[in-house]
Amino acid sequence: MKNSIACGYTIPITLFGIPPSPENHLKSIEIVGRAGFREMELELYDELIPEHVRDLKKMQAALNRFGIIVPSVMAVEETMFSMDCSRTLKSVSDFDAISDLVCALGAPLITICGYMPPELRPVGTGLYTGGPPTRIVVNDDFSWPFFWDHAVQLVNRLAEIAKSKGLNLLIETRTNDWFGSVDSIINLIDQAGSDNLGVILDVAHVHAGKEYLALAVRKLATLIQLVHLSDNDSTHAYHLPPGKGNIDFQALFHALHIIGYEGTMVIDISGVENIIEEAIAARDFFSILLEEEK
Repeated sequence: MKNSIACGYTIPITLFGIPPSPENHLKSIEIVGRAGFREMELELYDELIPEHVRDLKKMQAALNRFGIIVPSVMAVEETMFSMDCSRTLKSVSDFDAISDLVCALGAPLITICGYMPPELRPVGTGLYTGGPPTRIVVNDDFSWPFFWDHAVQLVNRLAEIAKSKGLNLLIETRTNDWFGSVDSIINLIDQAGSDNLGVILDVAHVHAGKEYLALAVRKLATLIQLVHLSDNDSTHAYHLPPGKGNIDFQALFHALHIIGYEGTMVIDISGVENIIEEAIAARDFFSILLEEEK
């Protein structure tokens, strides 16, 4: 396997909260670089677009100083899938602006999550900072067919924007997002019909969703263009360091090898003490597994 290992943005989020302030966003690049990572996934937030634009040159300088490559950038827009027309227009406009920043940072992938829209009201907090809600309330007038058609059209529009800038658009597999399963994401991508759509395989979420990882890898196959790595015991979608849960990472890496996956592996642990030290240890652990699969 020719994969590389990147530091995920869950590490800055654990250190600084969500979203990290613009100053802490820049500081996180320094921290990750000093920890020896040479690839780092970033997140950019719709509420901070003016600040991200302002700080673009500082981001580029910090990345260049440590020789850090950005394999992907998450466009964080928590009301993206709202069925309110004005919110949809703003989400598309914000995505367009974030995609320009993604290009400027040299990343080939822009990514999104299936955040619960206001019509599916989140109740309570996620299991980790930035995670999906643990419970929702569905409005009485909610229509799943209408929502699904809206989501398909929106994903198609976002994919068109990404494609016009030479980017692939990836959707993350997260249990408790509105699609909630591997099969649902595959169906969404099939119906959206764009050839630049793919998937982030988040192994902790798939495992917590009681789906078989070895089967999920085969189902998604070439749709997998990024992998998020963290552990849990399948009862909840915690994002723990490897060895703190029961995910069989050796079997996972073998399954990825069988389908020919050679993309980036992202350390995606969250909400644990000594997060930088844990991220370094996870990088070393996964590096050994990658060597064993060569």
